[in-house]
Amino acid sequence: MSHFPCNVIKLFTKRKFLSHRIFGLVFLIQYTISTYLFFNHYVYWLSSPFVYTVPLNSLIQSINAAHTFTFLPKKEDPGFAAVSDKAVLSYYTVVENSFYASQLLFACLYLHEKYFKIIRKTIVFEALYVFFIFYIRHLWPTSHINAALASTKNKTDANRKTLILSSYAIKFFYLFAKHFIGTFPLYLKFLGRVDKDMQHNLYGIQILSSYAATISIFIHTLKFKKWIGPMTAMVAYDIIIPGYAILFYRMRYILYDNSDVSAICFIAMILNLAPKIQFTKEHTIRPWFIWQLYVAYLFYSDYPINTIFSNFNTPQFYFILISIGLHWFRF
Repeated sequence: MSHFPCNVIKLFTKRKFLSHRIFGLVFLIQYTISTYLFFNHYVYWLSSPFVYTVPLNSLIQSINAAHTFTFLPKKEDPGFAAVSDKAVLSYYTVVENSFYASQLLFACLYLHEKYFKIIRKTIVFEALYVFFIFYIRHLWPTSHINAALASTKNKTDANRKTLILSSYAIKFFYLFAKHFIGTFPLYLKFLGRVDKDMQHNLYGIQILSSYAATISIFIHTLKFKKWIGPMTAMVAYDIIIPGYAILFYRMRYILYDNSDVSAICFIAMILNLAPKIQFTKEHTIRPWFIWQLYVAYLFYSDYPINTIFSNFNTPQFYFILISIGLHWFRF
């Protein structure tokens, strides 16, 4: 314990990977101050640069990591603390983190009235991140929780059952997060339904998402240096799940008052589980992507969303057929 202060100083000042260490230290300082201000002085926080500097720092840090840790193994097993206590962190996990960090930065800007007006004028940029961001997900490498579950070498026997349970919890959480943490707040803002109280709750999601996107990777560093044990690292990662559960319990009225948008996200989540539709050996289509096209059409056409499930007219049917054809040629 007496060496702890010296170890912390060395961690952030050692010459090797110095730029990554500095960006990491700046992020931790910013995140700590930002979180304190959010919970204690929200009005001041909302007008401060922390709204965008924290997620921007997260994105820069993730890009820096992708250029720094190129020596990490390129494997589908993610290797992070919630799924393994033996595996090395995958380079794919490091690189794909920049994808989620960019989503976080966009959400933080989009929920702010000042930056929302600027983004709306871009049209294409707004459409990409609100509706079609996963259309370009293939530009990043992908790690898979299933690969971690299938591996028999990434877990010690003592922690195997706990880590398998943790892996399944993270797997299903990611599915929920993609649609209710990622797109649900953006849909509400796109439709002009976000008032000040709702904005506060939705920004709470982004505060926790900053932890999930960046600090969760830092946890692996602490485990690698043996500052914390593997089970402590797992808990420090998995704590985001009850954290989000509390947030969504607090904002359950938002889900209820916007049941139409909640239903749209729920359908997307279910379709996300559906297998690809195979047209030919080369051409497949994700049912979820077709649904996203349909939702974008409804939103942009000012269609009364609350009647979506009771009034499915012929033009919409033909639009879906056309969308399927267009998406087919994407592959």
